[in-house]
Amino acid sequence: MAYDCSMLRDLSFTLYRAACLCVVLVATSPIEASTLCTPLAVTHRASPTSVDQPAQRTLTVASLNMAGRPQIGDVLAAWIHQREIDILLLQEVGHLSIDGEAFVATLADRLAFHSSYGAANLLGNAHTQGLAIVSRYPLTDIRVYPLAHYQLRFRSRCRIALAATVITTHGPVRVVNVHLDTRINSKDRVAQVAPLLQTLGGVDIPQIIGGDFNTMNIRWFQTMWPLPYLQRQSAAVQASFAAEGFDTPLRDGRPTFKFLGLPLRLDWLYLKRLEPLAWNVDDIRLTDHRGVWARVRW
Repeated sequence: MAYDCSMLRDLSFTLYRAACLCVVLVATSPIEASTLCTPLAVTHRASPTSVDQPAQRTLTVASLNMAGRPQIGDVLAAWIHQREIDILLLQEVGHLSIDGEAFVATLADRLAFHSSYGAANLLGNAHTQGLAIVSRYPLTDIRVYPLAHYQLRFRSRCRIALAATVITTHGPVRVVNVHLDTRINSKDRVAQVAPLLQTLGGVDIPQIIGGDFNTMNIRWFQTMWPLPYLQRQSAAVQASFAAEGFDTPLRDGRPTFKFLGLPLRLDWLYLKRLEPLAWNVDDIRLTDHRGVWARVRW
């Protein structure tokens, strides 16, 4: 049998990059969750300087994992203005130098936006890191949903979903921000988000679910060793969301995680009862993720 040397080289390089990815996932996560994840702080801030917004039937929603970078405020503000973002979902908000709640408050005040913050994990003894929703429109019915906790041998985290109803000028929209686990396989990834989808099944208004889904097309052996292309985690999550009436315009987008050129599409926006008009994956400085956004209408 003749062997294609170029295919062997490509496979070797893919395995090498996957091994590097595993090292990076270990080295860049400073958080260690407790065995039992206990509820942490949830805060809501209404903008004291917000003004009446003109009525419109369109809305721009975006999501970014900011990798805990406290210096990213200027970049976020510029991105919001450039894309005219109405709702921004942020993951990994908070750093050893600044609590996540304080970062969100500063950003929201700067933009004259409303905001909510849900702490997921402790950083040292003083600060937290979690999820945030920053919105041009008021937020109501803010809730945190604990997600299944997986013990990953090292760098385990508590995972949550942060939900709020956004009161737009055309009507309410239920928005949910999620950050799923890293080194789990398709079955567990779908199971982690399944209770959330079940809860949202009774919601009769338009819905948006976005965030960092960590959907690597990798099978993890014992949560430690990556086996590339042995699972299609993106497709598994899309199928579970489609069964509940959600779809995403980002199926053919470029990678959202910037690492060694690997085609990792971790970040998504899922829509229900909303039509996408435009969308993109944008380069964002000071984080290892790219931002995703979509312009939608009723």
